[in-house]
Amino acid sequence: MSLLGVSVLVLGGLTAGIADAHPEHGGGREDFPGEGVADGIYKQHNGDEGHLPPVNRNVQLVGKGEVTNPAGTGNTGRVADVTAFGDYAYLNAFREPTCQKTGVHVMDISNPAAPVEVTSAFIPTSDGSYVGEGIQVEHIDNAFFTGDLLAHQNETCPGATPAPPNLGGISLWDVTDPRHPKPVTLHTGDFTNPAGGTDAAPNQTHSMRMWTNTGDKKTYVVLVDDEELTDVDIMDITDPYHPVMVNDELDLSELFGVDQPAPANLTSIFSHDMMITKIGQRYVMNMNYWDGGYVLLDVTDPRPGKVTLIAESDYALLDEERLARGQQISPEGNSHQSELSPNKKFLLGTDEDFNPFRVTAKIDSGPYAGTEYVATQASDTPRIDENTTISGPTTYVGDACAALPAGTGTALVERGTCAFQVKLDNIVAAGYTSGIVFQNVRGDCLGQVTMLAAGNIPFVFVNRTTGLKLLGVAGVTDANACTTATPAGATGNATTIKAVFDGWGYVRLFGVNVPKTGAGSISQIDTYSIPEAQDPAYARGFGDLSVHEVAMDPDNSRIAYISYYAGGFRVVEYGTGGIQEVGAFIDQGGNNFWGVEVWRDETGQKYVLASDRDFGLYVFRYNG
Repeated sequence: MSLLGVSVLVLGGLTAGIADAHPEHGGGREDFPGEGVADGIYKQHNGDEGHLPPVNRNVQLVGKGEVTNPAGTGNTGRVADVTAFGDYAYLNAFREPTCQKTGVHVMDISNPAAPVEVTSAFIPTSDGSYVGEGIQVEHIDNAFFTGDLLAHQNETCPGATPAPPNLGGISLWDVTDPRHPKPVTLHTGDFTNPAGGTDAAPNQTHSMRMWTNTGDKKTYVVLVDDEELTDVDIMDITDPYHPVMVNDELDLSELFGVDQPAPANLTSIFSHDMMITKIGQRYVMNMNYWDGGYVLLDVTDPRPGKVTLIAESDYALLDEERLARGQQISPEGNSHQSELSPNKKFLLGTDEDFNPFRVTAKIDSGPYAGTEYVATQASDTPRIDENTTISGPTTYVGDACAALPAGTGTALVERGTCAFQVKLDNIVAAGYTSGIVFQNVRGDCLGQVTMLAAGNIPFVFVNRTTGLKLLGVAGVTDANACTTATPAGATGNATTIKAVFDGWGYVRLFGVNVPKTGAGSISQIDTYSIPEAQDPAYARGFGDLSVHEVAMDPDNSRIAYISYYAGGFRVVEYGTGGIQEVGAFIDQGGNNFWGVEVWRDETGQKYVLASDRDFGLYVFRYNG
C-alpha cells in the first residue's frame, strides 16, 4: 500500500534506524504529570496472535505451573523474568494485561514435576509500579543481615503518577522464609536527576544484579538507570536496611569511549543488563550497552575512578545473519543480555529486536534534503510495514494543543504544553494523515521518547535536531539544537518513509580473554538464529520471534539455554568452531518465553527454568 501525502518515521539502510525493543527503556521523563511518556516500546512484549508449531528435540518437559493474577485480569503478558533459590522460584509480574497488583510470584518447586504457586507469599510492589527485567536472590551473612535477600526493580506503569517516594529504584525483601517474605528496603536507588538535582524518589530502574566481594566482604548491587541512560549505578547493600550509593558516575561512553561510530544507525547507547563473575581475583561485570555492544569491566573496586575497562565488542558494518541470506543491511545493535561460560573463555550475547522490519526515513526537500533520521513510534498507533510507503510534505502546526485549521499530509508538532494524546487527537481532527512530534528546548533534546498515545494514523517522535532540520533551520547541529528556538512562521519540508525486512533478534558468540590484570579481548566467533526469524514469511502471525535471554550450563562450557519468546526454548552447543542448535521445545499452543535460568534441587539434580509470559513456569532437562 502506498500512502502519498503522509509522512512518518525512522531511518535505516546502512545508516540510522529504529530499534523496536527497549530503545530508550525509561522513555525519558515527562515534562509534566500526565504528558504521556511510555517506558520504552510500550508493546515491546506483545506478540502477534498465532504461534509456531510444537517441537521437542532433546528436551524433557519435567513440569510446569501456572501463576494466578491477583488482579483477576488473566495472564496474557503477565509473567516476566525468573530466578530460583532453594526450593522456590520467583517470577516477576509485568504490566500486562493490566498494570495492577504487580510484583513477584513465589512458586514452590520442591517437586519439579509439579510446581505450585504460594499465592499467600506474593510480593507486591507499590501501586502504579511494575516489575519486569531482573530478579535475584543472594545469601548474605554479615553483622547487618543474615539470610536470603531478594532484589527486584521498579518501573512506573504507563500513564501512572505514583506519589514519591513509592516509585522507582529497587526493592529488597527478606525471603529467608520464602512463604513469608518481609520488606527490608523499598524503592532505593539513584535519587539524582539528569539536571544534577535530587528527587524525592529514585530513578526508575530497568534491571539490577547483586554480588558479594569475598575480598572486602561487601555486598553490592548494580542498577540500570532508566533516566540517566548511559549511567551505571553501583550501591553498597552490605547493610540492606541502609543502602549507600558507591558510584553513580560510571558512564561508559564518557569514561571509556564505549560507543559505535559506524554504522551510523547504532546511536542508542545505554546500559541494559549485566552479570558479575569472579575470574581469579577480579570481579568482572559483563555489561550489555545496547548499540554500544558487549562490555567487560573490572569492578573489583567499584568506587569512582577505580573501575576499569577490560574489553568491548564492536558491531560489523553488515548484519551477519542477513548477509548470509544475500541482504546487505547494517545490524540492528541491541546488545540486551549476556553470560560468560564456566571456563571464562566464551560469552554468549542476545541482540533483542522486536521489529522484523527496518523503517527508513529521510528528508526530501529543503537545505537538509537527503538527511536520514531516527524516530520512535507511539505506543498504540499504526506501524509502517513492508506494504506501506509514506511520502509527502510536512506542515508545522506548533504545539497542536488547541484546535487546528484543516490540513492534509503530515503534521509537524513541537513537544510541550499538553499531552501527546491531545496533540494526536487535534491533528486527526484537522484532517492530517500522520504526525511527527519533535523534541522541545531542553538539555537532553537529542533523546527519543515513546509517546503514550492511541489513534488510527502513524504518529512518531524525533529529536530536536531532526525537527529543526525538517523546518529548514539554517546551521542546526546536534551541538546547538538544544538551545535553538523554533523560528516563528517556520514551514516544514517533505520526507519519505518505507520499510524493509531485516529479521528478528538473534544470538552472538564471542571468544574472550580476561587476564589477571589489565586489558583483555572480546572477539566475535559466530551468530545463531532460529530459521523462522530470518524468513519474511514469519514476520507476522507467529508471535515475537526475537531472542531474549541466555543461561550458560554451569558444568559444561559447550552448552547454553536460550529463551526465544515465541521461538520457544532452545539449546545450543558452542565453541571455537561456532554455535549450533542441539535442542528445542515449543508446547502445544505455543510459548512466549522471557527468562531462563539453571537451577539445582537439593539432591544436586540440574534443571532449566523458563518463564512463559502468558502462563508461568516451565521446568526442563536437556537430554541430548
